[in-house]
Amino acid sequence: MAFTTWQALKTQILDGLADGTVLKRSYSMADRSLMLRDMKEVITLLKYCDDQIANPSTSTGKRQIKGGTPCG
Repeated sequence: MAFTTWQALKTQILDGLADGTVLKRSYSMADRSLMLRDMKEVITLLKYCDDQIANPSTSTGKRQIKGGTPCG
């Protein structure tokens, strides 16, 4: 699924947590896709999403996110 908003990405991650697929899916942010390797990365990405949601002047995914495994 293509990146639309930080809130949508956060919802995708939370849905993955709910159905047990969070570490089996890839997540897209602008021109980057990644797969989370462990729960520490999940928490880091959720916090990052919260930071981006709280800052409405944030661009749509241009910042680098550490961790995760690039896909594709």
